[in-house]
Amino acid sequence: MAPRIPIGHLLVRSGLVDHDQLIRALAYQQSCGGRLGDALVALQVVSEPEVLSELARQQGVSYIRIGRQCVPPAIVRLVPQKYIRSRRVFPIALGPAERRGTLFVATGEPQNLGLMDEVAFMTGMTVRPVLVGDRDLDEAIERHLGRPQGTLPASDPVVVCTAIGSPRSSLSRTSPRALPRSCWAKP
Repeated sequence: MAPRIPIGHLLVRSGLVDHDQLIRALAYQQSCGGRLGDALVALQVVSEPEVLSELARQQGVSYIRIGRQCVPPAIVRLVPQKYIRSRRVFPIALGPAERRGTLFVATGEPQNLGLMDEVAFMTGMTVRPVLVGDRDLDEAIERHLGRPQGTLPASDPVVVCTAIGSPRSSLSRTSPRALPRSCWAKP
């Protein structure tokens, strides 16, 4: 297995970041903490989708934007709500029927094999991770499951995706590449 090239070097190699911008972002990361990609976005050197596209390429997974897409409730229910919230994973689609079936799971940590193994164990399915931005993941979880109890003001309605028959429910049984083009980041 080839050694993984650091994301900063990949961004420089791809032309999205120059050496000086990388040095500035590393200094920002050193003083503020966090991830290098977050530092580059905070400094407005690159956009979040550009960083995530490179990260996905580095990790050998797909990057998607869930956006306003509705995932059928039957797919969301494959993983317990408590687990989705605590481990920040979100089931988004079923793949072609294989021996055990494939479940595509959106996460900010597609390299976390332990996490993917846990989802595979609880669902009995083969799990394929896809990378998603943190904010996009949080919004999808809230939109499909509502806000966690105790965080919702009495006057604020819970928004739950129920559009099973709508065109947005096209995520039901497909490969990630067949997801609507608006859902994918530009390579």
